[in-house]
Amino acid sequence: MANDGWMYDTPAHSHVEAKLRQLLLELRNDNKLVGIQVCAYKDGEVIIDTAAGVLGENDPRPVQPDSLFPVLSVSKGVTAGMLHWLVDNGKLKLDENVANIWPEFGSNGKDRIKVHHVLNHTSGLHNAMADAVHKDHRIVSDWDECLNRIAKSVPETEPGQVQLYHYLTFGWLCGGIIERASGKKFQEILEEAFIHPLQIEGELYVGIPPGMCVDCACFTGDKICVESRLATIAVDADDGSKFSGIGNRSGVEMPSTLQQINTVKLTRMLTAMCNELNNRRAVIPAVNGHCSARALARYYAALADGGVVPPPHSSSSKPPLGSHPHIPEKSPREQKDIDDDTSRSSKMFRNSSGIHDAFLGAGDYEKLILPDGSFGLGFKRYSSEDGSLIGFGHSGMGGSTGFCDFKHRFAIAVTLNKLSFGTVTASIIQLVCSELNIPLPQQYARFLEVGKPLIN
Repeated sequence: MANDGWMYDTPAHSHVEAKLRQLLLELRNDNKLVGIQVCAYKDGEVIIDTAAGVLGENDPRPVQPDSLFPVLSVSKGVTAGMLHWLVDNGKLKLDENVANIWPEFGSNGKDRIKVHHVLNHTSGLHNAMADAVHKDHRIVSDWDECLNRIAKSVPETEPGQVQLYHYLTFGWLCGGIIERASGKKFQEILEEAFIHPLQIEGELYVGIPPGMCVDCACFTGDKICVESRLATIAVDADDGSKFSGIGNRSGVEMPSTLQQINTVKLTRMLTAMCNELNNRRAVIPAVNGHCSARALARYYAALADGGVVPPPHSSSSKPPLGSHPHIPEKSPREQKDIDDDTSRSSKMFRNSSGIHDAFLGAGDYEKLILPDGSFGLGFKRYSSEDGSLIGFGHSGMGGSTGFCDFKHRFAIAVTLNKLSFGTVTASIIQLVCSELNIPLPQQYARFLEVGKPLIN
């Protein structure tokens, strides 16, 4: 099957990657892909790092390993990790009242909402700000205004009683807690907790920095500015037309404001929002992550090992992971000072022994989640065919995803820019899991059986 330059020219790391590339070519021929990246780690080593296609339907530049894809709600898994990192550093507790950390939040009956209710999607604020966003979606780019409105919002259900997906509010709730507990900006904690320790500078953002690199002209030179590496997303209308609404097809109970919206209409609205540069630059932790698959896979590879940073990423992945300045407008000297001041720890979490139980809401943490719910504490829980928990992660509407199977020390990330409703991503993960002889999480097997959409 001809590649025709569609696949970015890098050597395959394994037989699994060679087979994956054949599958991607088949999906391309079926018109299911525009651009895609897939990266996977097994036992701490890179076994897949593939980029293919173009940056957008109207952008013929090739996808490269350092291209940045809008991954929608995949960012929730990163945001949740940041909150757990603050818990690990003694800045807050999971069973603490949010109002103790964020005093303004205690109004209008929210004084009994705890941190674990926010992470478990049981705070009762699933529909907060929905009317304001539907009237003018530009409000989502105003970080301070969104935090103020969340602090004044009124819950619809008692905390801990009903699990309804907090599709937008999750990010502002977690973000407000993160900033109040740490005394720092959201992006500062993201860099301190994960970007610098993992050495993934320039390839994972929640809100991209504005401007271009000071040492390059855009599209030329050795350092490519952030905006020139952005993929744009489009909708697979044929796939989307199969579904009349989201409902409960994702396996997660949806709030009323989402149940009332046609899937295709919702996806087109989110697509327009995510492609707007203003929103790409904004801090919207629930939906505006921008990353490469190799950065996201490295994040989950570390979480699979309890926060232990993997060995350096594959040297055959060009440009090298972490070689871009994270904040392009900084001069080389300013960037060097930041790098010199950043400790390169071998572990992201100090107390790693129970971190998986904390993510899953298992063991000592099982009383902090709603029994039999889809979510643990910020992450989607993944199980094998026999029902046993094997991992955690988070997907975004349209197919981008990141997760790890800690029992098999496996992590994978898929980023794509032609939004479908799960089957493309599931077929990729099914192939990889089959070749590695590890269980396919039921959350993906279900999509292959009945075509249920990944949640946003």
